[in-house]
Amino acid sequence: MLCYNCKKREGVHAVSDAHGEEIVLCEECYARLGAAAEYAALSGIEEGGRCPVCGRTYADYRRTGLVGCAVCYDTFREELLPVIRRMHGKTVHMGGHPLGDGKLYELLDERNRLRAELEGAIKRKDMAAADRLNKDIREISRIIYRSDLGGEDGQ
Repeated sequence: MLCYNCKKREGVHAVSDAHGEEIVLCEECYARLGAAAEYAALSGIEEGGRCPVCGRTYADYRRTGLVGCAVCYDTFREELLPVIRRMHGKTVHMGGHPLGDGKLYELLDERNRLRAELEGAIKRKDMAAADRLNKDIREISRIIYRSDLGGEDGQ
């Protein structure tokens, strides 16, 4: 049976609630959640009204704007999705780029990839590949620093 919390690893710790239902946690989640998970399960907290791990309610979220733990997102999914959609415009995390979308990020990513290849070529003592990679890195750096992609005055 998969872990109730992460749904990735095999559950090995079972805790029964007041209704006789079991919550099964893997080693990692049990170590991290431990007593909180046992308290939530043994206290007979209903899943729809309270988070089974931290015990917070949707009313707590409405009052503070904060969820108590990661399981709250699953517990209050139906209530939180419209709020998240209003705030962010979508409900699926698309990732972020530290310098924004577009060409600059792609160039920086390519330069980092080439630098990693350069290190490998140097370790292998492949000087021809290292020379080629070094030239490619310099060319990408020139494009990055002379273009309008960075900021004001091409910086």
